[in-house]
Amino acid sequence: MKRSAAEGISPAAAVIGLFVIFGPIIASFFPFLSVYLQGRGFEPDQIGFLLGAMAAIRIVAMPVWGHVADTRIGRKWALQLGLVGMVAFALVASVLDSFLGVTFAAVGIALAMAASGPNIDALALVQLGDDRMADYGRIRGWESLSYATACLLFGWLLEIHGVTLALPIYAACGALLLFWTTIAVRPDRPHERVRHGRLGAVGAVFRTAPRFWGFLVATLLVWTGFNGAWNFVGLKIVGAGGGPLLIGFGASLGGFFEVAVMRLSPRLHRRLGLRKVYALGCLVYAVGFLLWGLVDDPTAVSVLAVLEGIGFSLLFTTSILVVGKLLPTSLYSSGNAIASMVGFGIGPIIGGGLGGIVYEGLGPTTLFVGSSVLALA
Repeated sequence: MKRSAAEGISPAAAVIGLFVIFGPIIASFFPFLSVYLQGRGFEPDQIGFLLGAMAAIRIVAMPVWGHVADTRIGRKWALQLGLVGMVAFALVASVLDSFLGVTFAAVGIALAMAASGPNIDALALVQLGDDRMADYGRIRGWESLSYATACLLFGWLLEIHGVTLALPIYAACGALLLFWTTIAVRPDRPHERVRHGRLGAVGAVFRTAPRFWGFLVATLLVWTGFNGAWNFVGLKIVGAGGGPLLIGFGASLGGFFEVAVMRLSPRLHRRLGLRKVYALGCLVYAVGFLLWGLVDDPTAVSVLAVLEGIGFSLLFTTSILVVGKLLPTSLYSSGNAIASMVGFGIGPIIGGGLGGIVYEGLGPTTLFVGSSVLALA
C-alpha cells in the first residue's frame, strides 16, 4: 500500500512545524532587507522604490493565491508552489548586482512569498476548528520563538560574514519548509469546484461579511505606519553606529516578547474582546514608533523593539481571529490574503515607498513620528 505523505505526523504537529520553520524565513529577510539593499549599493529612495514595487506585486498576488487555494488546488499545493518560487528567486537575487536585476528577483520573491503566510494561517484555523480558534495565538507563538532565535543567530552571522549572506540563508530556510510541507501536510484540494460568483472567492468574502471593509481601513492605517517605521529602523541603527548584530538583537528581543504575549492572547481575547485588543496593539505601536524617532542611541533604539514585538503579537493574532470569526472555513485563505494584501501590500507601498523619500529628505525623526500618528489613528 502506498504510504501517505503525512503518515505518522499529526495535523497539529504539521501546523506547528510550519510555524517553526517559517519564523527563520521571516528572520532572514525582513529585519535585514533595507541593510542588505544598502550593502548592494542602493540609496534610501531606491530602497523605498523597491519596497513599494514588492508591495505592489503582493497586492495582485495575494487575492489570486487565496482564490486558487480555496477553490482549486488547496492550501498545501499553493504553499508548495510559492515556496519553490521563493527559493528560486532568492538564489537569483543573491548573484545579481545591477539595480534592475535585484529588483526583478525581489519582485519575484514578493510574488512567490504571497502564497505563504495566508495559507499557513488558513491551515492553522482549519486544524483548530471553531471551538479552539482562540488558541491560535498559542501555536502562532512557535513562529515568534523561532523568529526571535533566528534573528539573533542570523544577526551574528551577518555581522561576521556580511549582509550578502542573507538571501542564501533565506533560500535554505525556504527549501526546508518545502520539504516539511511535502512530508507532513495532508492534501486538502477541494473535492468540488466552487463558483462564488463575481470576483470569485474574493467577492464572496465581502458579500459574506460586509463589516470586512471596516476592518481593512484599520488594517491600512496601522500597517502603513508600521512599514514606514520598520523598514528604516535598521538604517537608523546603522547610521548611529550600530550594525547587523544590533539589528538582529533588537528583532530577536521583540520576537521573544511576541512569544509571551501570544501565549497570553487567548486570555486577552476572551476577557477584552477582539476590538479592544486590536486597539491596544495600535497604541503600543504608536508609542514604539514615536520613541524610535526621538531616541538617538542605537542600542536604545534596538532595545525598544520589544514594543514592536508586543504590538505585532496583539495585532496579528487578532487579525487572524477576525477572519476566522467573520468567514466560513471555505474562505479562510481568501480572507487572510485580502487582509495581508492591504496590510502587507498597500501598506508597504505607502509606508515603504514614501518612507524612503521622507527618510532621505526630512530625516528619520519625521518619518517615525508620522508612523506613530498613523498607528494611533
